[in-house]
Order: sequence, then structure tokens, then C-alpha cells
Amino acid sequence: KAPERGRRGLSGTTSPPHTSSMALAPLEDAPGVDISHDQDGGLFKELVTEGDASSGSPPVGSKVKVHYVGTLLDGSKFDSSRDRPGFFEFKVGVGQVIKGWDQGICTMKKGEVCTLTCRHDYAYGESGHPPKIPAGATLKFEVELFGWKEERKQKWELDEAGKQATAAELKEKGTAALKAGSNDEAYELYVDAASYVEGESAEPARALLLSCQLNAAAAALKLKEWALAEAAAGKALAVEPASVKALYRRGTARMHGGDFAAAKADLRAAATADPKDRAVRDAFAECGRREAEAKKAEKAVAARMFS
Repeated sequence: KAPERGRRGLSGTTSPPHTSSMALAPLEDAPGVDISHDQDGGLFKELVTEGDASSGSPPVGSKVKVHYVGTLLDGSKFDSSRDRPGFFEFKVGVGQVIKGWDQGICTMKKGEVCTLTCRHDYAYGESGHPPKIPAGATLKFEVELFGWKEERKQKWELDEAGKQATAAELKEKGTAALKAGSNDEAYELYVDAASYVEGESAEPARALLLSCQLNAAAAALKLKEWALAEAAAGKALAVEPASVKALYRRGTARMHGGDFAAAKADLRAAATADPKDRAVRDAFAECGRREAEAKKAEKAVAARMFS
């Protein structure tokens, strides 16, 4: 379990609150600088890898995505999100995790790796978290911040104009991320943007939905996530069945996924709609070559099996 406070702790029990009001001695020989809000020497941060300062730091209440490795001062590991599938995600600065994390992670940049040294009042308190964390233990966490999402109103809370405005804002952020080469972030932003205008009947909303799904497909192709690209392009085609871009992107995804018949059907439809689109013609030719190579490889395998 992750370093959660007031919820489920490492061994499935509730982490103790920080109740001591006594002045505690500052940590000695802790690496880095004191980043505690009170400058009381209880929370130190050592930078391991610099992050991207252009996007700032996660604001209080945003949902962050991290990996971490937690160790005692003797170097023994008591927990690591890297030992489990997926990232660890939570709302920062609102008491969902230990105090050292709430304060420390709000100072980080996207892509940053740092070590947080947390005195017991910034971690699991005087009682610790037996059996893995002793009473009054100072802990060290190596944390990597992958990104965050700021809290925003849910779709049901917005009127039609609000939904479109939110979708447009997220789409703009996605395009900026795509231009910066952050394809995974761009994909997530486009998908989020699309969610605000899905099911809307107004023409501006449908046009925005189409654009978001097309862009999500493009980002997924850059990530080589063929199934995601195919799904996004398919949603775009649900809005505009004759979209050349959607047919091209779905066809490309299907080609890389090995579904050559479906890929050629998409690319043929795209070529029929726009015979002058060279990218479509080139993709169709490549699909034919890949299909021929796949059949040749299958024949070679079969020949070895029965020789």
C-alpha cells in the first residue's frame, strides 16, 4: 500500500494521525533542502532528476500520477509502487496521503525525480506502522512525478456552452502537448476533451468531438498504441462516416495490428473519397507489402512444420 494518511495504510490498518504538539528536533544530515511549510527541519528534498518547469507544479487538489520507493534510513525497502502494475494516483494536498507527500509533491515538476526525507511527524507518526515501519521512524521516499490533472467541473455540472468551452480548452492543451512531443499526455487530454461533448447534438459540439477523436487517434499512432488509435478513429467515424482522416488513421492502426483486410477496406474508402491524398495511397501500398510479407512468413513456418 502507498503512504496514505487517515485511510488504509501499508498493512491494511489506518495510519495514525500526527497528534504530537511538542517541538521536534530538526533532522540531522538529511540530504537536500528543508521544504517544510513551517521550516521546522522535518521535511527535506533532494533533487535526483530535474523536471519540466514549463508546466509548473501540481496545485492543491489536483490528481497526481507517481511512482515511489519507500525505505528506512538503513536503506531497507518497505514499499514500492514499482512492484505493482500501474501508477499510484491520488489527490495531493488534501490529506489523502502523509504530510510529507502533501507538501513535497506540490513542489515537484513533471518528470522530476526526487528523494523526500520525512521525519516521523511528516510520515506515520510516533506509532509508526508495524511491522514494516518502526515507531517514530524517519522515512525516505524516491518519488517520480509523471503528471497531474487539475480538478474541474464534471460534465453534468455544466450547461451546453460550458461543456464546449471545457472541451475546447482541453483540446488546446492536448495540441500543445502533442507539439512538445508529450504524446501520452496529449492523448489523455484529447480523450478528456471528447468526453465533455460526447452525446451532444449541437453542430459545434459534434465538430469539436470529431476533432478531438481524430487528434486522439493521431496521438495514439505516435505512441504505437494501435488498439487505442483504432478505437478513437472509430469514434470519429461515428460522427462523420466519410472522414478521410479517420479512415486513414483507423486503416493505419489496423495495418499495424495485422488486420490487413479491414485496413485495406478503410484505406480504399479513404482513397475513394480523396483520390489525391498521397499519404492514403502510400499507406495502402504499404499495407499490401506487409500483408504479402506476413503470408510469406506463414508459408515458411508451415513448410518447416511439415518438412
